[in-house]
Amino acid sequence: MNNKLYKMMNWPEIEEIIYSDGDNPHRILGAHKVGNNFLVQAFYPDASEVSVYVENSKKTYPMELADEAGFYAVIVPYVDKLKYKLIIKDSDGAEKEVYDPYAFGPTMDREDFIKFGSGIHYHIYEKLGAHLSKRAGVEGCTFAVWAPSAARVSVIGDFNSWDGRLCQMQRLDPIGVFEIFVPGAKEKDGYQFEIKTRSGLVYKRPDPYAIMSRGENGIISVISSNRSISWTDSKWISNRRKVDLDEAPLSICEISLEAFAGRHEGTSSMEEITADVLEYVQNHGFDTIELMPVMKHLPGHFYHILDFFAIDDTNGTPEEFMKFIDRCHEKGIRVIMDWVPTFFPKSSCGLSDFDGKPLYEYEDPRIGIQPRSGDLIFDYGRKEVTNFLISNALYWIEVFHIDGLRTSDISKILYLDYDRNPGEWTPNIYGGNENLEALEFLKQLTTAVHKDNPGVMLITKETACWPQLTDTIEDGGLGFDYKWNNGWTRDFLSYMENDPLFRAGHHDELTFSLIYSYTERFILAFTHEDMEKGLEGLYYLMPGDSSQKMANLRLALSYMMVHPGRKHLYMEPDALTIDQSVFIENMLKKLNELYFGHAALHELDSSDSGFEWINNMAAEECMVSFARKSDNDKEILVVVANFAGVEREIELGVPADGRYIEVFNSDDVNFGGQGILNEGKREARRKEVDGRDYSIKIDLAPASLSILSFAPYSVQEKKIRAIKEEEEIKKEKEREEKIAALKERQTQEEEQLLRELKLKYERELAEQEKAIEEKYEKIEEEKIFKIVSEEAVKSISKTSSKTAKTKKASNTANKATIKKNTTSKKTTKKKSTK
Repeated sequence: MNNKLYKMMNWPEIEEIIYSDGDNPHRILGAHKVGNNFLVQAFYPDASEVSVYVENSKKTYPMELADEAGFYAVIVPYVDKLKYKLIIKDSDGAEKEVYDPYAFGPTMDREDFIKFGSGIHYHIYEKLGAHLSKRAGVEGCTFAVWAPSAARVSVIGDFNSWDGRLCQMQRLDPIGVFEIFVPGAKEKDGYQFEIKTRSGLVYKRPDPYAIMSRGENGIISVISSNRSISWTDSKWISNRRKVDLDEAPLSICEISLEAFAGRHEGTSSMEEITADVLEYVQNHGFDTIELMPVMKHLPGHFYHILDFFAIDDTNGTPEEFMKFIDRCHEKGIRVIMDWVPTFFPKSSCGLSDFDGKPLYEYEDPRIGIQPRSGDLIFDYGRKEVTNFLISNALYWIEVFHIDGLRTSDISKILYLDYDRNPGEWTPNIYGGNENLEALEFLKQLTTAVHKDNPGVMLITKETACWPQLTDTIEDGGLGFDYKWNNGWTRDFLSYMENDPLFRAGHHDELTFSLIYSYTERFILAFTHEDMEKGLEGLYYLMPGDSSQKMANLRLALSYMMVHPGRKHLYMEPDALTIDQSVFIENMLKKLNELYFGHAALHELDSSDSGFEWINNMAAEECMVSFARKSDNDKEILVVVANFAGVEREIELGVPADGRYIEVFNSDDVNFGGQGILNEGKREARRKEVDGRDYSIKIDLAPASLSILSFAPYSVQEKKIRAIKEEEEIKKEKEREEKIAALKERQTQEEEQLLRELKLKYERELAEQEKAIEEKYEKIEEEKIFKIVSEEAVKSISKTSSKTAKTKKASNTANKATIKKNTTSKKTTKKKSTK
């Protein structure tokens, strides 16, 4: 090496390049003006010779080996706007010409960094990631990645033999963005980022902003141009802006494109799968498709997203997916997509510990790890992370024309103590359990999406009753358009699981939802979470034999379609038998026709004025009835649901006088039922039932639902009805008067009879009392007589005894006297005789 060149060398910086420890290789590699010359330096460890070919002068300058590790340098004369190539010869003598990556400066500027660091660079995906470009006439790819904790980042791929020493990237800003332009990198080349930590560990990571990937779990990112198709949906997009979310109907069919692809066993093109999906959705009458996540995810785990910007292989290429959406719009079908901004899997193939430390996730495990699943929660306190998520949402909306996003359960990020025990979470700065950073992110998300994309729907799942989710930010809400009504789903399915014999005790599960139904814009959802196999899962949830299960399945689907709230049903193709699927297809198509065709079923879905209970108290009969209304007073639908397992004939109170025509019955034979219908027109009778002046009689099959449409009378008919009603009222009044007179006479006769009976009763009572008194007196006399008699007897006995003794003594004395007298007489007589 000549002395002049040697003195120009910065050996400490060369050491950084050789050991791949630096974050600013552009400072030394490439061409740098030194006086009237350029010092060109390059690092190619496996090269045997390297030369510089200057295109301006068409001269070649052999480079000197400055370090045996493969560091080369050469001085070339100064030329304006130097453009050169490196001619590299390997140990086998093979040559290749490449443009030097370090001859090109960065594309991102300070404004990009400020916006990204503030979380408002909503199209950051146009800067970060891999972007094919042509710079100074040289075709290649610009790579950029955010890795603030990295000591060094290199891009490795098919274009540089996956050697992390060759394309070391430049840190552009303290925010931690690394960038490099690699000439010759082309479409379909695989690549990764090789990240060296400050502790010396080296990681290989896929690109978080990659729009294509390959390999197991998408470990290899793929360079792909973000091409667009020739869209034909401009009218659709224009009409989308005019949708009134409070009044517009919404009937969603949730599907997985993978499931439909599985029907064809991988033999069909995306175009054929698209036709299959559209036929399926249209045959069932839905107006909206909700796709389970289409991003690259762990196999079998749709919601464990690995690449947020990349289409999963099973969903076709980005262009094919765009055509799928364009075709749906052509058929008048809205496309909503499931989106997961709440967590991501702990996987080396994804975002976890991206630059050797927690970056996209919270560093504190008390916030950053979901206790039950072990999934990682995004760090919403980092503006670069929220920028990543919001730009991802806008990417699918603006690039792919997606009509809406449905987020995963936001309860898990809104509450710091979600699924955590005391001591396992840290309160916020106010001492509460709300994650203020996540709350701010959700508000920023809804604001950003709605600002430039009116009509795009944001739907959320939230299971912990956070208030005002669907209110505007200005009104203190979070700005979502709709919320899944998980409470209704849980209660209703719990009710339906019971055998009809035991449903009476669970009647509140059927009626409770109407207490809160208008606090949010709700969607009634039978989702993949509730039914593993779609309708088949719902079928096996129902009690009874196969016939009863089908009847209850029809009843459940019918009830969802008439209950206030938008509709969502998870459908898995071929889940039911052919016969069952045909019946359900017929019924769902009819229900959707009614839902879209009758304003009463959707126009006032966000107002309680569109619903009116007729009878919600018939718990023992397992029945409910109610009316659905619209702004048009004549638009009234009466719904009667029989959840009992027996057939019924009932009298039903109706809201108004008129004819009632059954427009739907879940027991129709076309739906697989028995055919117990209410054919013809039912004229209301003036008879009070359910607190209503008018009523009708209808028949209800076991586990069935009937919808009756109100048909008012014409003016002439009303006049005739008024005359007839007046006559009926007059006759009824006369009848009532006669009945009243009859009742009055009957009352008088009853009163007279009552008086006579009373007198008779009083007389008999008096006689009875007199008889009783006489009897009592007699008894008393007898008692007294008995007492007196007993005493008298005793007294007489004593007196008699004394008298007897006296008499005896007297008799004795008398006898003595008589004897004496006799003796005396005898003596005298003797004396006389003598």
